[in-house]
Amino acid sequence: MTEIKRILCAVDFSDCSRHALDEAIAIGHVYDASVTVLHVFPQAIPSDPFAGLPEFQPFRLTDHHRAHLFHHLQTFAQREGAEARRIDYVVREGVDIDAEILVAARQIHPDLIVIGTHGRSGVQHLMLGSVAEKVLHKACCPVLTVPQKAPDSVPARPFTRILCGIDFSECSIAALRYAIAIASRSGAHIDALSVVQLIPMYEVTAAVPLYYPGLLDELKTDVGRHLQTVVTTSADGVDVECLVTAGTPHAEIVRIAKERQSELVVVGAHSHPALERIMFGSTTNHVVRRASCPVLTIRK
Repeated sequence: MTEIKRILCAVDFSDCSRHALDEAIAIGHVYDASVTVLHVFPQAIPSDPFAGLPEFQPFRLTDHHRAHLFHHLQTFAQREGAEARRIDYVVREGVDIDAEILVAARQIHPDLIVIGTHGRSGVQHLMLGSVAEKVLHKACCPVLTVPQKAPDSVPARPFTRILCGIDFSECSIAALRYAIAIASRSGAHIDALSVVQLIPMYEVTAAVPLYYPGLLDELKTDVGRHLQTVVTTSADGVDVECLVTAGTPHAEIVRIAKERQSELVVVGAHSHPALERIMFGSTTNHVVRRASCPVLTIRK
């Protein structure tokens, strides 16, 4: 059984980080877990004098500034209904916010990291990624990313309908087990989804090769049998429905999550070569960017 005893929630005082804190507090209630609320103060990077720009010293927090930030952090959390007995606060500073979050995680050993996503897009996002994505690709524990579109309140029960994407890899099987553990605690229903990935030309035309028109149906049937076997082995009395679709995995996961009004998407986090991830993204990255509900990523 998956247990969550300590949660690390990174906040930057934005609306999206407040939504993340709401989820962290709700999960803390369900699991009777402690929540560490972390704020990383971003230090400026000194200019390069050789580039013709003036050099300056990065601003560093004084004890007075740190005390002010600490008080602001407490006020921010208490407004969201955080219980004093189960919550503590950490203020760090650094140039790389994601690196500081990971350092804090190594120090406190959380069972779950919760972080908001700002929903940025465009070339800068593709080339540099976001703090949330950098954390979920490097963290050693599960990471819950909460979108800006998430409800702005602490839910009584965090999740009642969960969508779990399964491609039969080790990390996706681990994701299914984690989803089942959450569902058994919260009484949630799980939609277990496998996607038959189409070759792009067939996806655009909605066609299948002329020489084998029944190929797609047979593939979906075979995948459905395999999925049912995996679910039956792991379900442990939890209500799980098996779904098989065809298309691009991240698009299908986001589409089904919207259709089924999922309150949580659980996916496995694969390790991809750095260049491939930077240029094209991964299924996990695409789901995190596009989903309108929280996304939990699990490594094997």
